[in-house]
Amino acid sequence: MDKRTLVALLLWSQVFFAYLGMVVVANFDALSRGELPTQLFGVPLLAALAFAFPVYLTWFALRRLVFRPARVLSRDVRALLESRSADAEISLPARHAMGSLPDSVGAMAVALRASRREIRSAMASATAQINEQKTWLEVILQGLTEGVLVCNRNHQMLLYNQSAVTILNEPERVGLGRPLFDVISKAPVMHTLDRLEWRRCTRGESQAELSESFVCTNAESTRILQGRMALILDPRGETSAYLITLVDISADVETLTHVDAIRRALTMELRGAVGNLRAAAETVDAHPEMATEVRRRFEHVMRTESEQLSRRLEELAAIFRGHALGRWPMSDIFSSDLISCVARRLEDLPNLRLVPVGQPLWVQGDSLSLVRVLECLLRELHTFSGADTFHVETLLGDRRIYLDLSWKGQVVPAKQLDQWLDISCGEELGHRTVRDVLDRHGIELWSQQAGLPGEALLRLPLIVPKRPQFLPEGERLPPRPEFYDFGIMREHEGTPELADVLLEDLTFVVFDCEMTGLDPVGGDEIISIAGVRVVKGRVLTGETFERLINPGFSIPAASIRFHGITDDQVRDKPPVTEVLPLFKAFVGDAVMVAHNAAFDMKFISMKETQCGISFPNPVLDTLLLSVMVEDEEEDHSLDALLERYGIQISGRHTALGDAVATAELLVRLIERLQAQGFKTFGEVMRSSNMAAQLRQREHTLTHQGGNGSAVGA
Repeated sequence: MDKRTLVALLLWSQVFFAYLGMVVVANFDALSRGELPTQLFGVPLLAALAFAFPVYLTWFALRRLVFRPARVLSRDVRALLESRSADAEISLPARHAMGSLPDSVGAMAVALRASRREIRSAMASATAQINEQKTWLEVILQGLTEGVLVCNRNHQMLLYNQSAVTILNEPERVGLGRPLFDVISKAPVMHTLDRLEWRRCTRGESQAELSESFVCTNAESTRILQGRMALILDPRGETSAYLITLVDISADVETLTHVDAIRRALTMELRGAVGNLRAAAETVDAHPEMATEVRRRFEHVMRTESEQLSRRLEELAAIFRGHALGRWPMSDIFSSDLISCVARRLEDLPNLRLVPVGQPLWVQGDSLSLVRVLECLLRELHTFSGADTFHVETLLGDRRIYLDLSWKGQVVPAKQLDQWLDISCGEELGHRTVRDVLDRHGIELWSQQAGLPGEALLRLPLIVPKRPQFLPEGERLPPRPEFYDFGIMREHEGTPELADVLLEDLTFVVFDCEMTGLDPVGGDEIISIAGVRVVKGRVLTGETFERLINPGFSIPAASIRFHGITDDQVRDKPPVTEVLPLFKAFVGDAVMVAHNAAFDMKFISMKETQCGISFPNPVLDTLLLSVMVEDEEEDHSLDALLERYGIQISGRHTALGDAVATAELLVRLIERLQAQGFKTFGEVMRSSNMAAQLRQREHTLTHQGGNGSAVGA
């Protein structure tokens, strides 16, 4: 029984006993004669009612000055004790009748927070070296062009870098604890792993030797990847995880295909033409007395074969120039960076000035050799034309990026250009000539009149980059930091029943939606959806999903007031049928979490058929979790909970802002649930379902009409 109820019963029992006492006094003579009391009302009842008034005042004072302050004090103390990361202040009651107890509790809370801060400070100091090494690792991973993945024996990702996200081209599916085979073909990986395991078990090779190359594709089979796998062994020599490095070789494979075509042409197709020429020439040479008509036919054959051979060689040369360039190491370069480097090298010519024109573009090449060639060409142009100012512009061509150097003066003759090609680029390029560098980039120089009268230009057709030149604002993926947790390696193989999974072993996706209104059945639509992943008690703010959605109609002004999303912001955004499948890929098989989750899930579930997907994921509601750890009488709105737990929120009433704040709240609530004895997911689900039923029942009883029927569901 609740203590407040017990005190109330004790107080009102005094009124009852006082009433019985007054009945005995008023009927003493009758009772002494053994008769039944006759005066049950009147004076006894008035006296009891008079006694009830001070009892009620006593109960009112206790409730106001003791019970209610004690409940608030107890709530905050339990929150502080059960949530290790909570740092909110204790709400000390302004009016109470508990003496110095609130002040003592407040002092204890201050001491506890100070003690926790000291512990956190000591832990931070003790792990400073580890954090420094972690930073080194993150910098190294971020700087690698190869994709890096570390997976456990369950083939879940424990570590990844940004290059892996880019190479796999599946940002929604790459994440801590996510399945590897959602983003990469399974068979090559399993075959390589089996081979390495067999070598480890039968040959006893060292860890340094347990690595092997393989070729695979991404999940969509749109990219060919060169991979290398290495086993990671525990102290007992057993495989605890494996490392995979990935390189996108799709372009290399295409280049090799064209090179093979050239090889086949040289060895097969052209052999017949060369044979015909040789046979005709040998016949003419061996028979000088040959008749004129016959000789003319042989000469015609030689001329025809020569022309065909020449045309075919030109075709092969064009193919070679276009596709064999990848054999030389190159990378994407921003043209403005290229020109800045050239300008610094020309500082010994104070009168020479480079003026960038137009929008910079990405090009591909060997940066050092291109800078050196441009420096050589500009020095020669400066001497040839006498011009001091050169305009530099990059232009998009059909198959190339044109870099134009323009000046006031005459066009450079072809003979002069040919002489410049033999200039040495110096020791830093091993005395290669300008011609050598340009040939390796497939560049053919030419000079012509510029668009304005009296101006000339020198054009360098550069290689197009691998990356796209332009991305719409908001679509470019932000750099994502690396996250890793090697504790997942110690998990047993196989997946236990979800109900038996410990809370700390679950992966959550906390999500939130913004809508055009509150009525999904009446036609309101989702206009923004966002989510953030929570793994091992950490909110991975680098693993987020956020999309705006075009609802197909104008957003009501009443809803814009809450979320701030306007028609202009969603006009060019995709519909829900495109966004929801991407969100499904991001969620995977994680537990979905939201505050007042039933509301958001109603909107999502109504779109499943239209989008051709389903969300069978289990769902947790932080509102119900809060009810489980605190009294039902408390305010369980998101704003109230964030304030109580001292959680700062950035972007309130935006989908991502609310999702991140709810994720932080989830971490605190799980800590409290574990402190109260809830260990597994099944225990939490059973209790939260019971909390939901109790809230529904209370809601129904609260809204009952006078005739006893429920007016509210």
